[in-house]
Formats: sequence, structure tokens, C-alpha cells
Amino acid sequence: MAQQNNQLDRAKFCCSVCLDLLKDPVTIPCGHSYCMNCIQSYWDTEDEKKTHSCPQCRQSFTPRPVLVKNTMLADLPGRRSSSSKAAEQRRSSRTAADSGEAAVAR
Repeated sequence: MAQQNNQLDRAKFCCSVCLDLLKDPVTIPCGHSYCMNCIQSYWDTEDEKKTHSCPQCRQSFTPRPVLVKNTMLADLPGRRSSSSKAAEQRRSSRTAADSGEAAVAR
């Protein structure tokens, strides 16, 4: 049962273009979410038609929508990329070092 729930949860956060977990998630006007690079590449192939559509529901958009990062999806626990985790670790290390220097200065 837990494994089935895990698969359902993973499916919610997967890009239907690359079939991987969402990287730099964006939500388009119809409400579907994709990796930023995946939807940009998909729409680049449609540029000649001047109409862009959702790969899932086929809703059309004219002009091409501006893509904005979906911060809610990006900030979900366990969703962060290893590079963002490494950056956070560097920040926390610097903060710890800074607070240690401040204590010594007192």
C-alpha cells in the first residue's frame, strides 16, 4: 500500500515530457506543470505555427505564455536537486563560521 502511494506521489511530480521528477518546475495557464527546459523545448518546435499548446490537454495559447517558476512545487520536501542541497549546505557552513567568528570577537 505504501509503495502504491509513493508511486502515485511520484507521478504527481513528474514531467510528462521527460518522465522524470520536475526540474525547475513551471505551471502553464491550463494548470499542467513541466520542467522549464522541457516545455521550452516543446514550444520551440511549435514556434513556426505561432500557436503553442499543452502537451497533455492540447489547450492552445497565443501568444506563447511567459514561464514563471512554480515555487510551491520547487520547495516541496525531498524535491530539491543535489545542487540546491549543496548550495544550502555551503550557506549553513558559512553562517556557522560567521557566528563562530562573532563569538570570538566578543
